[in-house]
Amino acid sequence: MDKIVEIQRKGGVARVKFLSGEQLKIPSALYLERRLREGDVIDPEAYRAFMLNRGYPHALEAAMKFLALRERSEKEICQRLRRSCYDKRTIARVMDTLSAHALVSDARFAEQWVHHRGKKYGKNRIAQELKIKGVSGEEAKMALETLPEEEEFARALEQAQKLARRMKDDPNKIIQALVRRGYSWSMAKRAVNAL
Repeated sequence: MDKIVEIQRKGGVARVKFLSGEQLKIPSALYLERRLREGDVIDPEAYRAFMLNRGYPHALEAAMKFLALRERSEKEICQRLRRSCYDKRTIARVMDTLSAHALVSDARFAEQWVHHRGKKYGKNRIAQELKIKGVSGEEAKMALETLPEEEEFARALEQAQKLARRMKDDPNKIIQALVRRGYSWSMAKRAVNAL
């Protein structure tokens, strides 16, 4: 048994400090279900067991709300649940449920990401973004193949035209800007030559 000396709530997490120096991070949804107060004497292990037992429905609901906004990668969902301080076992169980019901798919996420980001950026940048989002190289490659080279060139040309006005028609600066946006150097050069 240990006495609670301080409770801080911030960013969807309650941080509980005990007299012994031990700390407990609790997802807000679980904290609201079983509130604690400064001065209470509780068993931290018993509260952890409660969190493990009751965490799954709350974590699943949080993941579903996160997915309702747009398609997400598995890594994004796991990171979101970790930030909310859900247990590793709870997160694994949530991910198994989402996968079993085909609610999360890195391949589907990659296709949508390429479709959306391909309007403004080149394949190189999109590939980097997919890697950061946790999509495997093979799934990213398959999704990037859905973006035809002619369409990517048309976007590069469109971007080059916008950049030409801002950069006073300096071809080197336009090429550099296009490369930073993820277009290959050869495509950027081709776009500038086509202006």
